[in-house]
Amino acid sequence: MHPGPIDGARLLPTPEFAHPEAAVADPGFRRLQRALELTTGLDLGAYKERQMMRRITGFMSREGLRDLEQLADAVSRDAAVRQRLLDFLAINVTEFFRNPERYEELARIVLPELLQRFGRLRIWSAGCSNGAEPYSLAILVDELDPGSADRHQILGTDIDREALAEARKAVYTEDRLKEVSPVRRQRYFRPLPDGWWELVPEVRRYVRFTVHNLLRDPYPPGQHLILCRNVIIYFTETAKQEIFAKLAASLVPGGYLLVGSTETIFQPARYGLRAAAPFLYVRMEAG
Repeated sequence: MHPGPIDGARLLPTPEFAHPEAAVADPGFRRLQRALELTTGLDLGAYKERQMMRRITGFMSREGLRDLEQLADAVSRDAAVRQRLLDFLAINVTEFFRNPERYEELARIVLPELLQRFGRLRIWSAGCSNGAEPYSLAILVDELDPGSADRHQILGTDIDREALAEARKAVYTEDRLKEVSPVRRQRYFRPLPDGWWELVPEVRRYVRFTVHNLLRDPYPPGQHLILCRNVIIYFTETAKQEIFAKLAASLVPGGYLLVGSTETIFQPARYGLRAAAPFLYVRMEAG
């Protein structure tokens, strides 16, 4: 999930590779890249170097590691360090109904159309973090087709195992629910002590979670709606093009892809898509 401030962490002197270009040229970076690829499947080469190295440098300072070689050794031998690094690198800032205008569009236009055309829906939230996005989709589906968890399938995937564990618990702090209306909160959430809220089982039944690496793993086919928002903005252009192509291929003709507000797809036709609304694309029919 999104790394917080590192107040209280023991800060080391600024590494000599503070500039990203110097870091990537460091042999330790290649060792770290290989260690992460072998142990987690994460490919650092697919990410923009500046953003990635800023985060890695921050993690090293937080952990008290002196250089990339030491970090690579720790990643290779210590599963706890490896998981902390993955958590720190992940950009998992999320909440229920984030960007509510997008969800309004889904509820008013996209989901009713898909329900009418296909009847049984397959929906994929790619990079789902703590589950707020796929559960938001489950609420929309339940509002349109009440009690239909046995009919529709919502898949939530992420590379971050700890975020997925949080998603399966389906317990959230108040700040994650700021876009949830009072009516939805009363219907779909139960208050817990200390200001926490638990999602009701009826909504949880819609969603299945699994680990998935967008750069390595097969994509689930036959999807009617895919949300992949604020996930790939840190990837290189080559990696983005590969992901867009695979996401488009995972859609049925007439299926929709919703991306983040900084992830406009230029020339969507090259992927068999056409723009349907801002940040929303539909897979064109064959021929």
